[in-house]
Amino acid sequence: MAVKSSTLFSSLRDVPLLTVPMANVTVMRLDREGGAAPGNKSFKLRHSLQRARRQGLRRILSFGGAWSNHLHALAAVGAEMGMETIAVVRGGEVDTPMLQDARRWGMHIVPVSRTQYRRHSDPEWCEELAQRFAPCLVIPEGGASGDGVRGCLEIGRLIRDSGRRFTRVVLPVGTGTTLAGLVADLEPDIEVVGISALCGARDLEQRVLASLDESGLAPRASWRILHHYHCGGFARTNAALRSFMLAFEDAQAIALEPVYTGKLFYAIHAQLATAAWSPDEPILAIHTGGLQGRRGFPWLSGDQSG
Repeated sequence: MAVKSSTLFSSLRDVPLLTVPMANVTVMRLDREGGAAPGNKSFKLRHSLQRARRQGLRRILSFGGAWSNHLHALAAVGAEMGMETIAVVRGGEVDTPMLQDARRWGMHIVPVSRTQYRRHSDPEWCEELAQRFAPCLVIPEGGASGDGVRGCLEIGRLIRDSGRRFTRVVLPVGTGTTLAGLVADLEPDIEVVGISALCGARDLEQRVLASLDESGLAPRASWRILHHYHCGGFARTNAALRSFMLAFEDAQAIALEPVYTGKLFYAIHAQLATAAWSPDEPILAIHTGGLQGRRGFPWLSGDQSG
C-alpha cells in the first residue's frame, strides 16, 4: 500500500469549538487511506499477511467482536490479496452491517460464546483453532503482535516525511500496538500520547512494552497513556461525548466514531480547555479510521462508513 504523506495531513478549521480554539491541531487522515479498510488496521496487518505468503499460507484466522474494525479490515485486505479469512466472533450477534461486509468479502464467521471467547489469547486454544482450520496463520485480536508493531512503523515514517514538526502526537489506544510502533519510530523530542478507549485497562503500558519487546524494537519517543477519557468504557458513550462529537463534526466536517476517534478529539479538546496543553503548540491527532462502526450508533446521522 503506497501512501503519500502530503495527502494525509490537514489542519483543523480556525473556529472555536465549544469556546475552545483547536487551530493548532493537525489531523493525520488515515481514514482516507487503505481502500476498503481505511485507517490504522491495514498497517497492523501488512507484516502478518506478508508472513503468511512467505510460509505458503492462504488462510488467515483472527478474533473480534461483531463490530470489530480489525476483522472488517482483515476481510477487506484478505479479499484484495486473494486470501481466505476466518473470524472467531465474540457473542451471539452475527448479523451486524460489519459482519455483512465481511461475509460479502468472503470471510467465514465462527461465532462463539463470550465465555469461550475469553480464551482468545490462550496458546492452547489458538493451536486448536490453527489445527482445525489448517493450514492457516492465527493473528491475535486487534492485530496485537510484533508484526503489528512493525507495520505501524510506516505511520511514523509518514509523519517524518511530511516535513511538519509536532510537539505531541496523539492517538486513540485499544491494544497499544499502533502506539508502540510510533514510540519506536518517532524522535525523542516528540511526546506520543495515547487516549485509552478502555475503562480500567491499567496494564496498557505493560502491553506496549511487551509488544515492543516482541517486535525487537525499543522506545525512542517519550510516551504516556491518558486513562480518564473512556466515557464509560469500550464502545460506550455518555452525554458529554455525544454532544462534543456532534459539535465537532458540525464545525470541522470530519466524521468520527465513538469507540476511538471521538474520544481522541474529546480528550484533546479537554486538555486544551483546561490549559494542560497550550493552544500554541503544534499537535498531531491521528484519525485511525473505523468509521464503519458509526453504523452501530443510531444517534449519529448518516452512514459515513467509507
